[in-house]
Amino acid sequence: MLRVVASASATAVACAGAVVGYGYALPPRACACETVSARAREAAYEREAASFDDAVASSEYWSGIERMRARLVYAARGEVLEVACGTGRNFKYYDPTKVVGVRAMDASANMVAEASRKLRTSQGTTVATTVTRGDAQAMRKVKSGTMDTVVDTFGLCSYDDPVGALREMARVTKRNGRVLLIEHGRSDYRWLSNILDHFADAHAKRWGCYWNRDILALVEDAGLEVTEKTSHHLGTTFVIEAKPRAAST
Repeated sequence: MLRVVASASATAVACAGAVVGYGYALPPRACACETVSARAREAAYEREAASFDDAVASSEYWSGIERMRARLVYAARGEVLEVACGTGRNFKYYDPTKVVGVRAMDASANMVAEASRKLRTSQGTTVATTVTRGDAQAMRKVKSGTMDTVVDTFGLCSYDDPVGALREMARVTKRNGRVLLIEHGRSDYRWLSNILDHFADAHAKRWGCYWNRDILALVEDAGLEVTEKTSHHLGTTFVIEAKPRAAST
């Protein structure tokens, strides 16, 4: 038995070493260009909506993302705006004792249809929730300073203007409100970010998102004040609590 364990451990170390070596061996991209058009990425979301939950359920469970969603969304309170809500994977985690209502939106018509369907099933929520089509980058129908909590999980990778979307989130958040984020992006490990960069366009064509954006830089550029953050999966997944910068004055 010890021999089997030792062999398996050696194999795992060898495989990990091969992946790291592969990452270092990849040539850096000549530029940070994102070549997959917004239309193509939007088409990916429309195409994947019906099968999205089945496609990601297992990976989210085993990677701990499901638990991250639960912890993040449980912290929401008052009037909540959820942007880039997708198929409504967060809905069941809202606490009806703390949340007055949820206004959810997504830019994809098919994602909105899936989220609306979910509200009519046991996968939905007991919190009063509406789902509409809307773009977080231009939330003209949401008044400034009206939301206690804004939630965005894995949305910054999909926006054409992620900084603009974050500024819109800050605009609609009350001075004492919070913006809650779970996002994936580039790592501090060069070898890993090299791999993300190398496959970024292919990933965007398949799933509609760019997984190699600098999440913390985007949040900083948007003028949000980070009050709490953790990183996971070798620094490629970020759980962030932030507030409008003006709230600190």
